[in-house]
Amino acid sequence: MSFDEKMDAIDLIINVLREHERSLDELVSRLEELLSKAEAAPAGGGAEAERPTIRAVVREWKEFRDRCSGARIASFEVQDRQFRVSALKGGVLHIYEEMIPDMEIRFRERENRVVIDEVELRRGEMIPAALRGRLNCGLEVSVRGEETRMPDGVSLYRIVYDVEAERTRNWLANQLKMDPKNIIHGRLQA
Repeated sequence: MSFDEKMDAIDLIINVLREHERSLDELVSRLEELLSKAEAAPAGGGAEAERPTIRAVVREWKEFRDRCSGARIASFEVQDRQFRVSALKGGVLHIYEEMIPDMEIRFRERENRVVIDEVELRRGEMIPAALRGRLNCGLEVSVRGEETRMPDGVSLYRIVYDVEAERTRNWLANQLKMDPKNIIHGRLQA
């Protein structure tokens, strides 16, 4: 190979390297631009960036569970004996609500027997949940009772069902196939 051919080969290599340098500079500029945009965006990028465009109240737990499986964030709360679960998935804030039963039993004792005068529930559809100690969605509730003796010989036994926060969080994590850390004891609001 002659000296001129060697110089031409070196010139070609230098030109290719300069072209690669320009391409790399352009890529670095684009990357810096993307990074500056990412830093300006809200932190978390997940649930905060996913704003719900619609709210859907789902009546059946199975449908709620199927629609919200793998949601980024969910919440639960009890307010006025109403158990409420919300989950954000695909731009939709899904909501499931169910009444928590409470029951009063009026009874009297007669000759080594107990005679029930009345059983009171808010609604008839709550009877299965009250008897099972489990909401219709399957969540097990804690049960406590208190007896009050009335002056006329009748006793009133009030059964109160309650939702325990950690049990509910773990149960929801299992049902919705998500990390318990992403389940809030509170309310999601759009």
